[in-house]
Amino acid sequence: MGKDEGQVTEFKSLLEELRKQLLDACIHFEIWEQLWPTKQVVDVINRYKGFFLPARNAHIDRFYIKVCNVVSNKSSQPSFYRVFGILNANTTLAPGLDVRSLKKRLKSHKKTLSAIEQYRNKKGAHWDMEIPVQRKPILFGDCKRMLEELQNIFNEISGAATKNVWSFKPIQHGDTNALLNHLNELRGIHKSRLKH
Repeated sequence: MGKDEGQVTEFKSLLEELRKQLLDACIHFEIWEQLWPTKQVVDVINRYKGFFLPARNAHIDRFYIKVCNVVSNKSSQPSFYRVFGILNANTTLAPGLDVRSLKKRLKSHKKTLSAIEQYRNKKGAHWDMEIPVQRKPILFGDCKRMLEELQNIFNEISGAATKNVWSFKPIQHGDTNALLNHLNELRGIHKSRLKH
């Protein structure tokens, strides 16, 4: 295998690892979102709060950790910045891609990413008893928009490198909603039996 083939193989491997990290972030975010105590499921979540509240917190922690991984500046991480560095050194790996524009789009989410990183460093991955007085809020809508942009950026990179139009699209399973609805139905059945 020649040098160019080796670089292509290494780059595709890096993209696959980045895709996995990003997919994990999407899945954890989806589960966290579905565990939000809406009117439809709040009774079930409250009934089993010993399970659902810690599960919800664990999924948001994992979401934050995975997001930090994909935007890490560490050369060992399968991150967008590592991909950008490789593409700056060898533009033939993803011809026609405007890396500067992709970086700019990623940096447009700096406020959200900074708040996520701060949370991750203080609570998500490392428990720090000294909580900063002025913690930046992490808003649901900002996270959702950022996650969609990360998927779009990945698709553009992967599409340019592999010529695939849809390289990454998480499939929403709704398993969490299905479980909550099932538990809600069981709770209703149990209540009606107690009345009779």
